[in-house]
Amino acid sequence: MSRIILKKLIVQGISFRRTIEFNEGFTIISGEKTSGKSLILSLIDYCLGKGSKIDLTVQKELDAYCDQVYLETLINNENITFNRALKKNFEKIKLYFCPFVKIDEFTPKIVSLKEAMNIIMQKLSINEYKLIRHKQHSTEKEIDVVSFRDIFRYVYIHQHDLGTDNFLENNSTFKANKNPHAFKMMFNLIEVDKDTLNEKMVEVQNKISEAKREIVGLKSYLKDRDVDDPFTLQFKIEKVEKEINNRKKEKGDVVKNSKSNENKENQMYIKLKKDIENISNQVFNIQKEEKSLNLSISSKMLLLEEYEVELTEIEETLNVNYKLVISDQILECPLCNSQIRHNHTSKDSPKSIETEMILQKARKEIESKKTLVSGLMETEKKKVIQLNNEISSLNQRREIFDEAIKVFSKKTEVPFLSQIETLNSIINRLTRDLEILKESMRIYHKVEEKEALVISLGIEEEKLKGKLAALQVKGADKDKIFSFLDREYRQFMTRLKYDFLEDTYISRESFIPYYNGASVYAHESGGLLESMQLSYLGAILNSKEAGFAEGHPGLLLLDSISKYVGTLKKENQEINIVEGSVKNQVRDPEVYEEFYKILVELGEHHQIILVENTPPTQFDEIYTKYTFYNGEHGLIDEEANEIKD
Repeated sequence: MSRIILKKLIVQGISFRRTIEFNEGFTIISGEKTSGKSLILSLIDYCLGKGSKIDLTVQKELDAYCDQVYLETLINNENITFNRALKKNFEKIKLYFCPFVKIDEFTPKIVSLKEAMNIIMQKLSINEYKLIRHKQHSTEKEIDVVSFRDIFRYVYIHQHDLGTDNFLENNSTFKANKNPHAFKMMFNLIEVDKDTLNEKMVEVQNKISEAKREIVGLKSYLKDRDVDDPFTLQFKIEKVEKEINNRKKEKGDVVKNSKSNENKENQMYIKLKKDIENISNQVFNIQKEEKSLNLSISSKMLLLEEYEVELTEIEETLNVNYKLVISDQILECPLCNSQIRHNHTSKDSPKSIETEMILQKARKEIESKKTLVSGLMETEKKKVIQLNNEISSLNQRREIFDEAIKVFSKKTEVPFLSQIETLNSIINRLTRDLEILKESMRIYHKVEEKEALVISLGIEEEKLKGKLAALQVKGADKDKIFSFLDREYRQFMTRLKYDFLEDTYISRESFIPYYNGASVYAHESGGLLESMQLSYLGAILNSKEAGFAEGHPGLLLLDSISKYVGTLKKENQEINIVEGSVKNQVRDPEVYEEFYKILVELGEHHQIILVENTPPTQFDEIYTKYTFYNGEHGLIDEEANEIKD
């Protein structure tokens, strides 16, 4: 199944970071009111393209501690981490094609909200759908796009919409008009014409060509920087990181034991001088070897020139031997100018043929020598390049130590300050070298990202070819889809104690659920509406498992399902007051528990994240990942801060 799995949500500021991890199945986030539970779902929504920003005048703790939010996801087994700023540049999203822990090694793709949604659609292999609609208060028409955000209404159900007639944001005419089309996109029920598919096909093929050209350019850049082996580059990065850590540890030891390290300054200076001397010796030896190789290359070039002269002479001799026919020449006596006969052999005589064979053999031998000498020259040239790279690397290290010596030699009245400054100088220089290496690694990952894009575009191209072969959805296939949806929907409603199933179905025209002949927007009972809505969403998820709803991301985010059926009292906790009446606090605990059983079942094949104040104990103990409390122990909990330094 094509699906989105949410791995982690990370809120971060200059000196604060907290990571919230999710189960791949069913996750409960519980706790007190205003402790930040619902904020988690809002931040997920924000990272996945919500148009409006997070209101930081309400979320004061978030405003005080954080300015970035990250969402690590797995989309069809590909890691994508979404990053969005909380206080500026709200209209942009950064995409890192890696887990959160590796984002330093990757270059982000910075895109608009619309472009980010297109990328998600592409990763889920869902084609965009365009609508022609009338402009508001005008007779003119415009094209509107049904995007991932429209499908996401079937994923994230806000606490103020569940159990109300604003389900799927129906009270917004603009969004409500898109819902049927989003449903059809999820179930591949959209009928398109041949020209539209061909246009999309050309667009996909052009994107593939563009990505391949970019891959060639990036690989060429890496080759020019002599870092075309990612394993060698990773080894260099680890080596520099290890050296930086060692220097930091050494600096820590100097600070810690400064009183007892009276002669460490001198030892450090001696060590630096010795390091510089060793590097100089290495450079001298390498330059000596390079000089010898260059001399050898020069001599081989002269030898090649001599071979070239010999080869030219042989070629000329062969040409003369081929063109000159002695029997056709007239010989004259040098004394009397009378013509005489001669007995020279013709070109076809055995002696002439033997001569030509000798010349041909000599030519081949010279050509073989040229090839051998040229091969040896190329090997030596490569060795010279390798030696030059080694010299360059050693010179960089020598510059670091030279700079450290300069800092060390400064006079200071503070004991060991020069030693610390020397170490800082080395650390800073090594850090710059590390960043250069990491930049090359980011380019490697960009190549991998482009190669993955080519693969996903290839899959999209094959799907378009399949759609061209079968342009319209057959009526029998549509009946099969809705028969399955109706069956699943009724089964869930029965489990929730609603037995009037004769006129209980999902409409073939509006694609919304009905119970006892009335739609989900017509009923007034909050408990019934909530049951209809959860049964409907559960039926869609099960249909994805059965291979029908391919365009649904296989994810469900719910907020406070106890609103209209009541909640359960836990030990040592006050009863949650619902609608201001004590008698309504536990109105239907059996239905409430059945909700959880259904969510647990759905969580076997899909990711379900539920925010709830006080879930039933038997589910709380197994599935609750976090429990938040008001004040200092909510989402922004200083004790959970991961930035300790």
